[in-house]
Amino acid sequence: MEENKGNAVPPTDSSNAKLGSEKQQKPLTPKAESKAEVKVHKNTFIQKALRQILLAVLFLAIGAGLVFFLVHQPAAKEYATQKEEAVRLQDIEAQYDQLLSDYAVLNTRHAVAVTLVDIYQIQNNVNIARIALMENNETRLSIALGYVEKDIETLDIGEFPEKVDLSTRVTTIKDYLPNNTQKALTELNALFDDLLLLANNMEITE
Repeated sequence: MEENKGNAVPPTDSSNAKLGSEKQQKPLTPKAESKAEVKVHKNTFIQKALRQILLAVLFLAIGAGLVFFLVHQPAAKEYATQKEEAVRLQDIEAQYDQLLSDYAVLNTRHAVAVTLVDIYQIQNNVNIARIALMENNETRLSIALGYVEKDIETLDIGEFPEKVDLSTRVTTIKDYLPNNTQKALTELNALFDDLLLLANNMEITE
């Protein structure tokens, strides 16, 4: 037995190489395999997460673009159109207000003109009455005074107080007739002057 131990052949280099190769080819332990699988799984999860984030950003950008072109752009155009229309309507409204103001002025002037025509008509009948009184034409005088009285009652002179004085003048003239023709003529002259003053006041007011 001792001779065999003494004669034992030492391992050669090829044996050492074979042992090293066996060591290198030794399979991984379960613990190492588990770590490798976790690392691969982790890398796959991160890649999927990044891919999902990129897709979400892409869809968000597409959605924003669609909203901009399909909603915002038409809305902006519609807003601009509505704004222009509002400006146009404001201009029309301003013109309409100006027309109303001009119409009110014209309407006032028309009313004054109509009143002046009525006053001149009464003055004409007063002149006819004066001539008839001086000619002692009672029929013509009565007709002329009738027109004067009727026209004064329907005369529209607004807030002018002369209307009361005119009616009073006509009543006074009729009271003087037929006995006191001179005072009646004086009152007719005064009535004519009152009408002339009223016409002047109406023109100034206009």
